[in-house]
Amino acid sequence: MQMSEMKPQILFVGTYTPRKCGIASFTGDLVHALQQLLRNEYDIRVCALDKKSEAGKYTSPVTMVMDGCRLNSCIAGAEAINNHPAVKLVCVEHEFGLFGGNIGEFALGFLSLLNKPFIIRFHTVLPDPDPERLKLIKSICLLADKVVVMTRHSQRLLIEHYGISANKLMIIPHGTHLIPPQFSASLRAAFHLENRKILTTFGLLSPNKGIETGIRAMTRIATQFPEAIYLILGRTHPNLVETEGEAYREYLQGLINEYQLHDNVRLVNDFIPTEQLLSYLALTDIYLFTSRDPNQAVSGTFLYAMSAGCAIISNDFVLAREMLDDETGIIINTGDDKTMAANAIYLLGNDQVRNNMGNLAFMKTRDTLWENVARKHALLFQQMIRQQAPLLQQNDQHVTP
Repeated sequence: MQMSEMKPQILFVGTYTPRKCGIASFTGDLVHALQQLLRNEYDIRVCALDKKSEAGKYTSPVTMVMDGCRLNSCIAGAEAINNHPAVKLVCVEHEFGLFGGNIGEFALGFLSLLNKPFIIRFHTVLPDPDPERLKLIKSICLLADKVVVMTRHSQRLLIEHYGISANKLMIIPHGTHLIPPQFSASLRAAFHLENRKILTTFGLLSPNKGIETGIRAMTRIATQFPEAIYLILGRTHPNLVETEGEAYREYLQGLINEYQLHDNVRLVNDFIPTEQLLSYLALTDIYLFTSRDPNQAVSGTFLYAMSAGCAIISNDFVLAREMLDDETGIIINTGDDKTMAANAIYLLGNDQVRNNMGNLAFMKTRDTLWENVARKHALLFQQMIRQQAPLLQQNDQHVTP
């Protein structure tokens, strides 16, 4: 193909499927939505963050693998991107732990070498940063052409705690899936959950998920509603398995045994594919969000539950305070299993209140459908590429559409 015939390429840098983590799922969903929307204008590709030894498991749209925890790999990755003439824009998914160094400073090493315009998306923004982290994040934002966050809270932290200009920031929410209407009775039969009241928590398990709060709440819920069942969906986080094995899952199973909840709590030890997850959420009466981190800015599982029309009882954290009000969900003090149980018992006994709460949560997430989120990205991409057009024409005689 002649250089002038190449589609401009937008390259995402982040974890990607089949790697099993929240950001890999996020990047996969966003890339898929953008490919559908922009297939005639842009080539959407991925640089997967992973160990080089894992490169063989990736297929299109992954075109390269970079180990963010090895500085030499970050340097080589930046050079490869710089030398790729079709790459016009880079979108980097940032999360602490994806890049090496004492505080993740290999990300700065990588970004400082890029000569392509790039967007940085912060999946986590910590309040009250220490001086080293403050300097790191400010340096990354200074280099970036645009900084994207997913909540107003994260935007406010970057302005007030990090001194980032509001003009450089943009909020694009986490995407959600459109869940098609499904016949609940047949769906419950398929999952062997007929005549059950269903509570659900989903995600990769780790102690910070606080699943024990939901299990302890079930001791009271099951007394009032013996037909209630709590589905805990997801494998143990692979990083935890590497260091501790299945100690946390075994601890949870021990609680189930201790409280004699074998008929009321089900641990589903699997990485649930998106389509199956959406089916589970479609038959869920109440979603329990039990994570302990009060500063968690984004949760795909939380938003997916809202978009599925689930009534939500959530520990107190920043996204819950931003998304829920008295009509769309219930926020409790983190770890308070007694209050969680009392609210669940109330909702399970009041179908109209529970259904209204779920319907209002569903309506609140309509602008977060992946198709809408992709459109917001597309507008940003086109704006940034057009701003770079004179330079791009000078470098490779390519005229952007």
